[in-house]
Order: sequence, then structure tokens, then C-alpha cells
Amino acid sequence: MQASRTSTSSFISGPPLPVSSCKPRRKSRAWQALGLVLLAGVPGLLSVWQWQRGEVRSAQLAAFDASARRPAEPLQTRALSAVPDMSRVQLQGRPMAASLLLANSLLEGRPGVRVLVPLALADGSAVLVDRGWLVDARAGTPLPPLPAKLDGRWMPLPQRFTLPGALRGTQGRVDDVDPVQLARRLGRHLRGGVVVLGETTAPLRAWPARPPFDPRRHYGYALQWLLLGLCLIAGSVLLWRRT
Repeated sequence: MQASRTSTSSFISGPPLPVSSCKPRRKSRAWQALGLVLLAGVPGLLSVWQWQRGEVRSAQLAAFDASARRPAEPLQTRALSAVPDMSRVQLQGRPMAASLLLANSLLEGRPGVRVLVPLALADGSAVLVDRGWLVDARAGTPLPPLPAKLDGRWMPLPQRFTLPGALRGTQGRVDDVDPVQLARRLGRHLRGGVVVLGETTAPLRAWPARPPFDPRRHYGYALQWLLLGLCLIAGSVLLWRRT
């Protein structure tokens, strides 16, 4: 009878569960949750970065619009090394060489060229003047002479990402402007920017000087990264609670 009770008791209780076998599984889930938390920090950093870019872009557009309400200043009163600040400037000079036709310049989705004219200034320097845009089909059209007095925006030189085989030159149709070689060709100090004229004459169209970027796009990206980070944090919390 005693042997029967012993066998029945061992059948009901069974062998003891290996408690230690649950620990690796719990540790694995804990590390997974911690990894998700750390991973959520990446979208957070990207969100802050995009937000800061939006703030910078907004400040640039605000400065551009504010300068439109200020009177234009003579370009020659600025230092030769002055950095273009998108402000309004006035200048007088004479064309020194043949125009540069900056190819692959899209305006309203249409391919064309920007007509850049090297202008000699009275202080011995030179500057590029953007006369405007021409559709490709009219790139060789004769243009009227420049007015004696010019008014435009003091903008940075066009920055181009060119592929191997692209033409980087100083005259004629080019894919990118080579300012160093252009200064040597002109024999003058070339100011580090371009004056984009606000008004021009047919068949030219004024090139839009206002920066084309939209800060709202960066704010939208910042919100997307933030939502992704919050989703990862919520997932990590749920996984942590299950452990």
C-alpha cells in the first residue's frame, strides 16, 4: 500500500521543471527590447536633424524676402572676398568675353540654358551676370545688349554634380563653370558669386533667384521619423512587459 501511494504521488507531481531553462529565453527577450529602444534613438536623431534643416531653410527664405524690402547696394562697395548673401545689388560694367551657356537648366520642367556674361567692373574685378534663361531650341538666338545699369540678386555660383565626360569650361555651352580658369582667362579677380538679374528682355526669361526648397518638406520628414521612433518605443515596451 505504501509503495502504491509513492508511485501515485510521483505520477501526479512529475519531475521538477527546469527553472534555469527559462532564464536564457528571458535574457534574449530583454536584449531584444533593449535593442529596440536603442534603435528608436536613430529615428529620433534623424527627426531632430530634419527639423533643424527646416529651420535653416526657413531662415534663408526669410532673409531672402527681407532683403527684397531693402534698397539695392552697389556691388563694388563690397569686399572682393564677400560671400554671396542673396541681397539686392546694383552694378555697372562692360561685357568682357563671350557668354557661357549653362546647360541642363530646367525651368518649369523645360530644358534650357542660363546665359552667364562675364562683366568687368571699375574696381578691376569681374563678376558673372545671369541674364536669364533660354529654351534649348533658342540657345543660339542673338541677344540685345545689356543695359548700362543692372539690378539683381547676389547669389552663389551654381553648384553642379557632374558625371565623367561633362564639360567644365569658361565659354560657350558648358555643363559647369570653372571659376579658376575663367579668372585666368579674364586676367582679373573673379568675384565668388553671380548676379541674377531681376528683369530681362525677350527672348530671355528671368531665372528665379528665390531658393526653390520648401522647409515644409523637412518638417514632414521630421514628423515621419518621430512617429517611427515612437512606434519602435511602443514595440519595445510591449516586448519588455511580455518578458
